[in-house]
Amino acid sequence: MTKRAGIYARVSTLEQSLTTQIETLRTSAVALGFDVPPGHSYADGGVSGRADSRPEFDRLREAIRSRSIDVVLVTKLDRIARSVQTALDFFAEAEEAGVRIIFTDQAIDTATPAGRLTRTILAGVAEFEGDLIRERTQVAMDAIRSGSRKTRSGRPVGRPRRVTPEIVDRIKTARADGLTWNETAQRVGLPAETCRRVFWVRRVGARDVENSPTGIILPQSGGEGAR
Repeated sequence: MTKRAGIYARVSTLEQSLTTQIETLRTSAVALGFDVPPGHSYADGGVSGRADSRPEFDRLREAIRSRSIDVVLVTKLDRIARSVQTALDFFAEAEEAGVRIIFTDQAIDTATPAGRLTRTILAGVAEFEGDLIRERTQVAMDAIRSGSRKTRSGRPVGRPRRVTPEIVDRIKTARADGLTWNETAQRVGLPAETCRRVFWVRRVGARDVENSPTGIILPQSGGEGAR
């Protein structure tokens, strides 16, 4: 009887593509003699591996618990998790359900004792690498905020605190010209969410902003991306 396989792919940002992972996993499934039934291809885009709960990952775990698949194919262990605890919980669920896990790029198969040992070691490595990435990112952000380092675009990080009346007028003009919020953001050089916020504040006011004679002072929260 042909074993039923589920395939799982994940990327951390929406700029990355899931296509390569999915195609690689489907090819591997065929080569290993597995069948991937409809609805058993799981892919999370723009989701961190440190998150315990992810839409498609949760669906995969439910498929494992219900024993509707016999094997799971993933390219690398860090696609499953960058947290040791999350990885170990996942492995425990799979083992209890009798579901085999194969990491195609790392030649790890939990059907063997060596595979089970290697998966546990690599779970710790994945978490360590994630911690290093996070630490380096924080160091870079601190350097940018202190002025000792610039962003690639040359713009400061974080939400601009003051929006002048001139910028407000440019936002209103852009909207009157029929531009979308993303197009407006490109024209005035601010995130789309900030443009929407400023436009709304000028029309109806808001409790979490302060109007001053020289402009609108926004709260000191983190930066926003254009939407």
